[in-house]
Amino acid sequence: MHKIASIAFLIFPPAIGAIGQNNALLNTTQYNWAYFESQIEKARIKYHIPGLSAGVVKGGKLIWSKGFGYSDIENKITPDENTTYQIASVSKTFASIVLMQLVEEGKVSLDDPVAKYGVNLGGRWGGDQRIKVKHLLTHTAMGNSLNAFKPGYSFRYNGDWYARLTRVIKKSSGKQYGELLMDQIVNPLKMTCTTPSTDDTTNFRLSGFNRTDYLGRTAKPYDWQHHKFSPVNYKYSFSAAAGIMSCVSDLAKYAIAVEQKKFLKADTWEQVFTPFKTHNGKEIQYGLGWFVKEYNGRKIIWHTGWWTGYSALFILVPEEELAFIILANSQDLSRPFYHIITPIPGIGFFNPFSKNLNSSVMASRFGRAFIEEFVDGGKK
Repeated sequence: MHKIASIAFLIFPPAIGAIGQNNALLNTTQYNWAYFESQIEKARIKYHIPGLSAGVVKGGKLIWSKGFGYSDIENKITPDENTTYQIASVSKTFASIVLMQLVEEGKVSLDDPVAKYGVNLGGRWGGDQRIKVKHLLTHTAMGNSLNAFKPGYSFRYNGDWYARLTRVIKKSSGKQYGELLMDQIVNPLKMTCTTPSTDDTTNFRLSGFNRTDYLGRTAKPYDWQHHKFSPVNYKYSFSAAAGIMSCVSDLAKYAIAVEQKKFLKADTWEQVFTPFKTHNGKEIQYGLGWFVKEYNGRKIIWHTGWWTGYSALFILVPEEELAFIILANSQDLSRPFYHIITPIPGIGFFNPFSKNLNSSVMASRFGRAFIEEFVDGGKK
């Protein structure tokens, strides 16, 4: 196992037992768990993340879970698989399922103009009839200056526009999105720590949780500023785009259900996990609410989350019955890996071929550690 540079420990010592922590779920021997854990811990220190909860699902079981660092720095609390976090844009995958259930019921068509549901995007787009539900769902609604900002031609990630699908869901179903989320996904899976944001009083009440008790098991949010951690004070809204709170143990149940193709028909899942094609036939890196790409002959499906004080990464490898879940109480599980352009070392020009999480899960050091160990075979 590689040694972590001693200077890193001096700057940010890990919580006692972060590496080699006893875990009854660790019951497989084909993986180099110690090396994998060391890579996660190295990255946590490098990117100044106070705490992480992580889990690996294989063959329909949560085979490994672990907490790193602190969920509460001041009180030195180590997180675990039941520690809750805001999962930010990983929430989009839940909304995709709810919306596609309505499509299967014939209450929504992906080709419906969003204006049919009272959605007005403002600016040059307004209530343009050419902008369809599928364009919001695939982040292809905006267009760009090269195609006169027409929808369906280019991928431009826009969480605010994705959030407008909340209105589509409500108008077409006659129910609040929060109700459908709880009734159709959370309660059937017996997810015991998943809820709409505690800051959305109406929707949080649907969970039946006591708010004070729930926040007591939630990781405190931080940001790395001026070479130290600063507590974050932020209000987290809830919509189709973000605002679900959850934990590794619950998201493992969710991953298993998705891999088993619950909630939707098999052909609908196939559609969800197929990269969207633009009007000019270009295949983008996003399906219906999920990032999708081929990697060494296997389909990798993922979504990231990035919000003030929290971030998340959720990866599925269906052919291997594999999933990886990792949640953080700072932005930096995701933020460092969204560099659009980076300088070429020694030259200074910008490298147009640099990877970022909007196009490749391998751009994430955490995602890469998982793929290299569990998909590529890892270091034995």
